[in-house]
This record gives sequence, C-alpha cells and structure tokens, in this order.
Amino acid sequence: MRYAFAILMFLFAASSLFADQSDSVNVSVTPTISLALDYDLQFRTAYYSNIDYTSAKRKSADIFSQYLNLNVIGKFDKRIEMSAKIASYGFSGKDDNAFAMPYKDKDFSFFLETAFLKFKTEKDFSFPYTIYIGKQEFHYGSGLVVDTNNTGLLGAEATVELSKFLIIDMFASKVPNENFNFYGVNFNFDSLIEFTICQERNNSGFLYKKGLSTKYSENPSNKIEIEYDNKTFYDLRIASVGEKYDYAVEAAQQKGYLSKDNAQKIDYDAYMFSLNGAWHGEVLKKDANANILFTYSGAKGENCFSPTFAKRYNGLQRIGYGALFAANTTDSFVVIPDGYYGINTLGFSFGICPLNAVSAGIAYFLFSASDAPADAGDAGFAKIYGAKADLGKEFDFFVKYKYKHYFDVIFDFALYMPPSKADKVFANTDSSYLFQLGIISRF
Repeated sequence: MRYAFAILMFLFAASSLFADQSDSVNVSVTPTISLALDYDLQFRTAYYSNIDYTSAKRKSADIFSQYLNLNVIGKFDKRIEMSAKIASYGFSGKDDNAFAMPYKDKDFSFFLETAFLKFKTEKDFSFPYTIYIGKQEFHYGSGLVVDTNNTGLLGAEATVELSKFLIIDMFASKVPNENFNFYGVNFNFDSLIEFTICQERNNSGFLYKKGLSTKYSENPSNKIEIEYDNKTFYDLRIASVGEKYDYAVEAAQQKGYLSKDNAQKIDYDAYMFSLNGAWHGEVLKKDANANILFTYSGAKGENCFSPTFAKRYNGLQRIGYGALFAANTTDSFVVIPDGYYGINTLGFSFGICPLNAVSAGIAYFLFSASDAPADAGDAGFAKIYGAKADLGKEFDFFVKYKYKHYFDVIFDFALYMPPSKADKVFANTDSSYLFQLGIISRF
C-alpha cells in the first residue's frame, strides 16, 4: 500500500511537470490571488454529577471550556490553494483524566491544527486528481475507523477521479513525536459505497487508549508499555441521503497483532457492525426528524475492535453516542472499570422545530459490552445480539436556538443510569447527570 502511494505521487509529479511545460507556450496570464478568513468559536459550561465509576466516591465536576479556530485560505489560481488553521483550546475547572483530549494544551495557547497545500488538475484532464501536502485532517465514512479529531496529521493525500462513478483516495501520515505510521486507501463508488483499507503501525513502545498515548499519562500505573501494535482495517460502508429517508450500513474487520513486553502476543480478529436510519418530515405541521442507531463491536478480551483514530472529539469536547456517556465502538467518556471490551449501542432520537429558529429533541440509548468481567451481571435485552453484560442506559434532552448560519445556543440535559447488577465491578452505581450550555459562533 505504501509503495503504491509513492508510485502514484511520482506519476502525479511527472504529469504536472508536463502540464506546466505545455502551459508555458500559451499566452501568459496574470495570476489571480484571493484570501479568505473564517473562524469558529465554541464555548460551553457543564456540570457532571459523576464521571468515574472506578471510584467509590462520586466524582462531580463543573467546568468551562472553549475552542477557537482561525482558518486562512489563499487561492493562487484555479489549481493551487493553501490552507492554514490556527486553533486554541482552553479548559477551566477541576481537571480529571476523563477530560483528556488530543490537543496540545488546555491553557488557551494557540497551536497549528492544519496547514497544507492543495493542488488540482484542470477540469478537462483525463483523470482529474487533487493532491494535499502538509498537516491535514483525514476522515472517511462516518469516522468509525478514520478520523483525526480536529488535530491534523502531517502527511500526503491524493484523490483521483477515475470516472464519474469511482474516486480513489490515498493517504500516508505519521503521528507527531512517535514511531507510528498511519496510511490507507479509500474507494468511493458513486457516493453510495465506500471501501477503505488502512493500517496502523505503532512502534512507539506505548499503547493508545481513547486515541491518546498512555506514554504521557501523569499516573505511572496508566502507562501501558508494548513492543508493537499492528492493526489493519477493512471497512465497507453503504449510505444514501434522500429528501425523506437516510440510511447508512457499515461493517469493518480488524486484523493484525499486539506484542507486549512480557512476550505475550494477541492476534486481532475483531469486527464491527453499524446501522443508522433517519426520517425527515412533518409532525403537527412542524419540521421533525427521527433517527435509529445500532452498533455492535465484537470482542474477546483484548482481541477487540479498537481503531486508534476513530471519531471521539470535536475540538471542544468528547463526543459519541449519548451526550454524557459519549460512546463509540471502543470506549466512552465516562470512566468505567477495566475488563469491559466492545461497546454496543441501541439508540433512538426524535427532534422537532416548534418555533422558527428553535428546535428540541430527546434521545434514548441502551449500552452493552461484548466481553466483560465475570461479576458484571446479566446483559438483559442485549443478550439478543450477543452482548455479555449491560453497560447502562442514557436519556437526553436538548433545546437549540439557531440564528441563521452564524450563531447557535444549545442546552443539553443528560441522565446516565449504570447497570445496577454490576455493583461488584462498578465502584459505585449512582446515576450521573449532565447540565450543559453551549454557544457556537462562526463567520
């Protein structure tokens, strides 16, 4: 895969050289240079009543956080464009490992989120392609396997339009300050079917949890040393967006192996399945929508579906299934005891716009684990699809005010209820609730 990418980059460079030579015989044209600036500012205040179920004492937290990015886009002509995004993340309040995110600092200092050069061919080129060189975001499908979470990775990406119905996208990158390679290829068939093959080669000496290296953990007991972690993913996604109905079906397999310092080797053979359906219409002559979600993540102990670069963060906070539990197929925001692997979610949401610029909605989620400690209790309803243990449930409510495209105010309330029968594994089984107010402005 790496060699194919290198060969293609060479062919692109050669074709662009010939294109430039042919252009030199034409009448010279004064270049048109334009500059655009946009910003995105997000602020939130939140109160959590309980965020850590490995502690017998309820751990509450009230915080303020803010995310800002400034994006400068320079267009030199129709083919060449430069983009640079400067970002800042700030956090105030009592800190906790649950709030760890892949951003440089929490003190509002600026960092370079992305900075890349974009080069594309003329429209009448036989096989139009676009090349991106520099620090950039990588994202495919729904982000369950590939998403760089508003941090950007240094590398190269090439998109080739072979026909109206087939686009090939290839990327290669490295994780900063680590011996960790990440690369892959994506085939997009008529914006309906996507097939992605990607590989993670982690030779940094440390395992990654929640997309973060354990190397930088402040607690020595949380640092997990390894020899090598090699993961290969095969991901197939079929999705369609319609005027009234949307759907997305995705299935992925993880192969490879994990080699630990104690000579223990774990062979990966895990998989994930996801199903999403949405409806858009009217209820009582008001715009409304409904969504249903199901995800299953197979696991047998550490042989579990665990992509490092899955979608987990949005620049401001942890995101996922449920405003509070914020799960994906691998982990969650809420800290749960060790021994749970493969998070499964069954969820439903409904939203309506009762007034102009105002929308409201509710959501309900059932969480379960594909593998769990022996004392974790019964899986309940989740046994139907093969889960081993219950992981609780969550109820969400939100109200959102939107002023055109420039300004949003969102209020969230979420209630998470842990599994009552897991009292031998969970250090406490108190419910947790979240009150959150967010403000988003963009220009």
